[in-house]
Amino acid sequence: MQSFTIATRRYFCYGIEQQLVDRMVRKPCGSFVLVEGPERPGGPEVDKPYSLEQVFEWLRECPWQIERAVIANGKTNLP
Repeated sequence: MQSFTIATRRYFCYGIEQQLVDRMVRKPCGSFVLVEGPERPGGPEVDKPYSLEQVFEWLRECPWQIERAVIANGKTNLP
């Protein structure tokens, strides 16, 4: 099993001109990581460990900004 994205959040922040993209990733061991996209082009992504409870809170925080993965035949529709 490999890591896979279960949801993607796309949004804009004041003072940052580009769209930000964060991804919630499930790792093979069953743990979760929020991968925060770079705030500036070419900047680093930041990984933050999340508990299952935090994952559900994150999904409820701004649902209109979140694309959830659909898993079918062991494949997701998100990168």
